[in-house]
Amino acid sequence: MANPEHLKILKQGVEQWNKWRKDHPEIRPDLIEADFAGADLQHANLTDADLRLANLNRSNLVKAELSSANLCRAELGWANLNGATLPEAKLH
Repeated sequence: MANPEHLKILKQGVEQWNKWRKDHPEIRPDLIEADFAGADLQHANLTDADLRLANLNRSNLVKAELSSANLCRAELGWANLNGATLPEAKLH
């Protein structure tokens, strides 16, 4: 289950999320099983985020930073990953 504090910050918008990530680089975001279906996460810094089992169907991940993110068993149907950065992301 996702960390409620992390979800609350991300739901405030990508700009607020990216500021929080910059201010807290030591925290690994816990977004396990989060429902982001249809969400606009364009340019979101999701580096090293734990997105296992997350619902990202139809989400906008254009130019999102997903380096080293754990996307194992995440749902990505019709997600827009155009220009997203995925080095070392786990996609098992």
